[in-house]
Amino acid sequence: MTASVKPDVRAHVAQVLLAREVGQRIPTVQELQLSTGAGTGTVVKALRNLQDSGAVTLTARGHQGTIVTGRDVGQLWNAAALGNFRLILPPQGPVEQQGILEVVQAALHDVGVSVVAAFRPGARTRLEDVYQERFHATVTSAGALDRHRENLPGLSGLDLGPGTFYSNGSLVVVEHAGRKPQGRLRVGIDRNSDDHQRLSEAEFGDRDPEYVQCPFVLAPAAVLAGDVDVAVWHSMPTVIPPELAGLRLSPLATAPGRAVVGQISPAVIVTRTLDPGVNALLRQVKPADVARTQSRLLKVAATESYAGSLRLH
Repeated sequence: MTASVKPDVRAHVAQVLLAREVGQRIPTVQELQLSTGAGTGTVVKALRNLQDSGAVTLTARGHQGTIVTGRDVGQLWNAAALGNFRLILPPQGPVEQQGILEVVQAALHDVGVSVVAAFRPGARTRLEDVYQERFHATVTSAGALDRHRENLPGLSGLDLGPGTFYSNGSLVVVEHAGRKPQGRLRVGIDRNSDDHQRLSEAEFGDRDPEYVQCPFVLAPAAVLAGDVDVAVWHSMPTVIPPELAGLRLSPLATAPGRAVVGQISPAVIVTRTLDPGVNALLRQVKPADVARTQSRLLKVAATESYAGSLRLH
């Protein structure tokens, strides 16, 4: 029979154990007494309760102390009363982000933890949300994390591999197929996006352009409306294929632009380094699963886009 125990003491002990890897020593009962303010019997009951529930397996090894020999990070997370896992992502639209969210939700669901997702533009803003502990984790490109790491110390990223933030060929230049620029080239630029700003300046900076603020997801609409002449776009599924709307898509043409792509194409899931529970949970996320899921979703998107173009002919 599972021993009853005060919920707040059990939650504290579970949080402490969540910070201990398999093979590491846990604090002594006396140390847990000091940190919880509870009596010896209550602390012992909390440890026994967590063992009986299968959240953790502990083995006494004499002078080495009590060692974690097994644990269920999902059970410990829930026992610690940490609630839903809060993840903040870039704006919805790109298939790559959909794939990352799908894998994170599935991986954490498998260990009994629910994911609540929010969406916000601007890598710096999302990184600050994690730094200030408003969210457990965010997703950015590897380049964006590197750019802000010095000013936001204590953040680390789980690298999901090349092409997981921007898949191969997904970054394109969009312009009107039948309209030529008049005068100075107007380039759409999203100042809220580190990546879009770097890409736009690398691709068009040597042409003395006029930069016009434009959310990156709206680049095709801005070109079509004549608000800008050209813009870098992270291609994503649309109701009408851009080519059928009178737009021309082409690969980035400059060496500086392609160099930036190489730096920002990997996605990273960013957490606070000194947040062992969050990082233990995220070890359930396998980069290979992300790549496989994104590949499947990209194939579906390409098929639907092709079918849509046939229907419109």
